[in-house]
Amino acid sequence: MKRIYTFLTMFMLALMPAMMTSCDTDDDYWWDDYYGDWYDDYNWYDDPFDHGNDQLVSMARTLNGTWTGNAKSDYKEDNGQWYTAYFDVEFTFTQYTSYSCNGTGYETDSDDTGYSEVRRFKWYIDPRTGNINIEYIPSGSRYLLDANGNSDTSGFFLGWDSKEKQDLFNGVMEGINVDENITFDCERVTSRGTRALGSDSIQTTSQGKSYGKGFTLKRVENNVPKTLRRR
Repeated sequence: MKRIYTFLTMFMLALMPAMMTSCDTDDDYWWDDYYGDWYDDYNWYDDPFDHGNDQLVSMARTLNGTWTGNAKSDYKEDNGQWYTAYFDVEFTFTQYTSYSCNGTGYETDSDDTGYSEVRRFKWYIDPRTGNINIEYIPSGSRYLLDANGNSDTSGFFLGWDSKEKQDLFNGVMEGINVDENITFDCERVTSRGTRALGSDSIQTTSQGKSYGKGFTLKRVENNVPKTLRRR
């Protein structure tokens, strides 16, 4: 009998960490289960990741669609000087599947002369942090939208804005391997919302939800000459 009690005691002690973890509240709402050797080896840009929790999938579905507005690019030229270009912008994000936290998309930039250019990209939402990562094709230029940023030079807001009564997407795309930051203010184009590949029906509005800690205030001046940066 003593051996049985000893075994039960050891068994309960082994269960305590799991029991305590299950009682904790997940303030960041991103699961800790995404840690492991597989994470660094996963091809986040190209392989559909359909194993996210409800919060991750909801955020990806909110991002999915077309957004239009104003943008500016602060960039460094080969001579080492920084320049600023303002332009009209339209982003279209498409999930690989209706459960993916990644996918493809394209950005259309235009200026006052009617000139426009289209840039293709791939994207994913980092399950650990909620950051949005973008890589343009074929240049390989990479940018980060920081979920915890809340300044004029970092962060983003995605989702429902109760004051404006519409879905907004604004923030700063911080250059990772390029000397450029792209600041943008966009709103959802509901009549042109896209569907995820392989999906017959997905949510096309945030349904009152929002993501990111960035300000919802306008970041980009609208009444300025629009001139694209020639790439």
